[in-house]
Amino acid sequence: MFKSICFGILTLGAFLVGSLASAGDVQPTPNATPAATAAPVTDVWNKQVITSLTLSQASFNQWQQGGTNYISWQGDLNCKLEHDNASINWLNSLKLEYGLTYLAGQGTRKSADTMDLESVYSWKCWPQISPFVSLSAKSQFDAGFDYTKTPTVQTSAFLDPGYFTESAGLKYTPDPVFNTRLGFAVKETVASQFASIYTYNPDTGTTSDLLVEEGLSSVSELNWKITADSKFASKLDMFWDGEALDRTVVEWDNLLTVSLNKIISVNVENDYRYDQKVYDGWQIKETLGIGFAYNLL
Repeated sequence: MFKSICFGILTLGAFLVGSLASAGDVQPTPNATPAATAAPVTDVWNKQVITSLTLSQASFNQWQQGGTNYISWQGDLNCKLEHDNASINWLNSLKLEYGLTYLAGQGTRKSADTMDLESVYSWKCWPQISPFVSLSAKSQFDAGFDYTKTPTVQTSAFLDPGYFTESAGLKYTPDPVFNTRLGFAVKETVASQFASIYTYNPDTGTTSDLLVEEGLSSVSELNWKITADSKFASKLDMFWDGEALDRTVVEWDNLLTVSLNKIISVNVENDYRYDQKVYDGWQIKETLGIGFAYNLL
């Protein structure tokens, strides 16, 4: 209860500080005509929609060195909608990806499945530090399976689990390519069929369809344009529930993109996950692919 009250106070404080800072930006200029002295007001909406499709295929016929026929594809959609002016910045992002791989003799398996929505609203109170409030939602489209077991065992599904996080705190932006934010957060995890995996409460030893945790949230982002044809994006997302440090949930996504021409690019992705409730160790995903990417906006 105390943590929930603190979160409410922080959220209200962020709104008040941002509102006061915005109001303080408006100052009267005596003995001057508005047309002659008013600085140009920059208030823009930045939009970006990028789609990509990666394909891979191999076929073997009497190939004595061995090999398995396969066909693999993955589709991605990345959207950003940003409202930016002298007082505030409101950044909304959506990441969707889904992929399947067919292996001869083993059937079709899921190779990628992500739904990630985030909205961050910040007030430009100081040159590099801004109060913020944020909301994020994460889940997947389709059922997930553990293919290392025979027979395969289903371990997840749409909104099973689903993660929702609300946070309020301070955002630090020392450079346009990098920002980090730290705040008090409330995290809700929903699950039904697989509640015993994702919504088990180690403090009470009980399982329910909803697990609510209060703690600290830290998110750091790097968007580095290495050359005119290559860029590197990295996002480190951590949540600590205020208990043992080994219960910190870590999500670290890294993507290197090298454009060969306007529509063909090489993508190297390394993703890392640590969540003791799900698996007592690091989960790692590595992908390398050549695909088609198109900027719709």
